[in-house]
Amino acid sequence: MRIRRRIFFVGLALAAWVLVVAAAGPRDAHFTARLPMAITSCGQSPDAQTVSLLCTRMHLKHSLDIALTRERLRGIRTLVIVLGASAKGLDDARIDEKAEFTRVNGLLSAAKELGITVVAVHLGGESRRGPFSDKFIDLVVARAGYLIVTGEGNRDGLFTKVSKARAVPLVVVEQSDEVGRELKTLFVD
Repeated sequence: MRIRRRIFFVGLALAAWVLVVAAAGPRDAHFTARLPMAITSCGQSPDAQTVSLLCTRMHLKHSLDIALTRERLRGIRTLVIVLGASAKGLDDARIDEKAEFTRVNGLLSAAKELGITVVAVHLGGESRRGPFSDKFIDLVVARAGYLIVTGEGNRDGLFTKVSKARAVPLVVVEQSDEVGRELKTLFVD
């Protein structure tokens, strides 16, 4: 009877380990990213700094440049664009909506030309959604290769619709602090 009990518990522990490993791995085995990685903002919200901090905690090497331009993309292999417009952020950066839209559009075009992987991250929830933010979001998610968003930010299903329509992987996290771990699972080097 003791042997059966031990076998049962060993089997149970093994099954739990398999579930943990499966949950920690990449959501799409076909999608990978490579270093070096740059993080920038689309809309000048403070969320780009938050993503940078989360990556630092996960020991994921990156550079943060909220005003990154296409000229500074040389050598970058993965571009993480953090979505969410902030009127205060745009004002602090001394940039208007049109100039920010042009900057990010240029980054996306250069990324395509240079073969840079683009990952879109949205962790601002409903406060970073609406007509002001959504025009920036639409620009990026239409061209990103991978999407990571919070459940609150995807409450209306926008990211789910784009993911299905474009057949790009989407990871929905409950807490924004899960984003660093999700990004780390994408990297092969």
